[in-house]
Amino acid sequence: MNYVIIGLGTAGVYATRYISSIDRNADITIIEKNRYESYSPCGIPFIIEKGESLELLKHPFPRTKRINVLINHEVIEIDNKERKIIVKNLQNGEKLEIAYDKLLFSAGAEPLIPKIKNANEYLGNGVFVIKRLEDAENLIEYIREKSIKHVSVIGAGPIGLEMAYSMKSFGLNVSVFEMLPQVFPRSLDPDMASEVEKFLTGNGIKIYLSSPVEEIVVDGEKVVGIKSNNNFYSSEAVILSAGFRPNTELLKNMVDMERSFIIVDDHMRSSDPNIYAAGDNIIVKNMISGEKTVFQIATVAAKQGMVAGINMAGKEAIYTGTTLTFVSKIGSLEIASTGLTETEASKKYRVFSARARGLNRPKYTGGTEILLKLICDENGKILGAQGMGELSSQKINVISMAIRKNSTVMDILANEMGYCPEVSELYDITNMAADLLIKKLNISKYIF
Repeated sequence: MNYVIIGLGTAGVYATRYISSIDRNADITIIEKNRYESYSPCGIPFIIEKGESLELLKHPFPRTKRINVLINHEVIEIDNKERKIIVKNLQNGEKLEIAYDKLLFSAGAEPLIPKIKNANEYLGNGVFVIKRLEDAENLIEYIREKSIKHVSVIGAGPIGLEMAYSMKSFGLNVSVFEMLPQVFPRSLDPDMASEVEKFLTGNGIKIYLSSPVEEIVVDGEKVVGIKSNNNFYSSEAVILSAGFRPNTELLKNMVDMERSFIIVDDHMRSSDPNIYAAGDNIIVKNMISGEKTVFQIATVAAKQGMVAGINMAGKEAIYTGTTLTFVSKIGSLEIASTGLTETEASKKYRVFSARARGLNRPKYTGGTEILLKLICDENGKILGAQGMGELSSQKINVISMAIRKNSTVMDILANEMGYCPEVSELYDITNMAADLLIKKLNISKYIF
């Protein structure tokens, strides 16, 4: 069986592992556009913040006799009738024709360039996106060569804010512009987002909310500022963090799509039975609401790659959907969420929520504040949670599993957590939040 995988990102890596472990006679060809193999784009802001080498983010991919990795190659055509692809060697321009029995399309997504005046024209010359290692290298080189003092970030999602903090750690003045009225608009409710905003401003980062950027202002060949809400703000460089668009042009008119994202079934199979897709270029199911969603996170891509690989190799795997679980770290502040926000949940359910504030372990062992918000419906079914503070991601991971198992607030209260003063509190923050929420639900019977 000939397998072709387009893209050696997270989904492609995990699909390859499962195909090769199940089908011992598999011939696998992987096409990767980058000049290097697998790498960790999520680590870029933190490497910059620490001043370490970006080379640390590269991961050499293990070869076998039946795995052929073509780096610095680009797929320029897919013929799904003949089941073959045309590949171009980006070094010498030579073209190859490769046949496939099963194809995995995991080409990922590219940074979205918003419709802002001068954004495209000055890309790489004062205006930057962050996706590949070269993007980060170009940004750092530009800052050093031009002696940049002030940078603006457009977009207050995880990548935008992580980059903003890394730039602050780099010694720059930093401003963040967000068109929506809060930071982390997809993952946090306004009450939790305001806590993040306080942290950022407390660390010297200027935050401008409800502030769409109309223009990147230039003087000659140099970026000098941005214009938002008809006001001018001085800035010598701009980082765009406005989301990602899927790389799906090669499959146009071949498979079913929605908003340029590939539609797949629960086997990660497209409308063409010989073409599977996984990662940042697909639409999947939100397992809480049942609605279609796009969730471009590495952990989700890994699961999708596993499911695709297992099914391509002849066994069966089912992808049940995403719980929308994520974590970000901005300086010392850990931020995490899972499931629906209260704002989103309220559109479909009668919602109850509670916020608990406590310590992640006793103060005498160095405990620090942790905040957890828990959200449920009128029957006590867990719909989502948001947390911040050290170890908040671990608490959110517990809630993610609870959502996956259709657990209730009572299950969270009754959940037995490990306790040792050096690592945890006796009354865990998840139990505490559940207790507060149960009181709001006016439940009369407690089951431990």
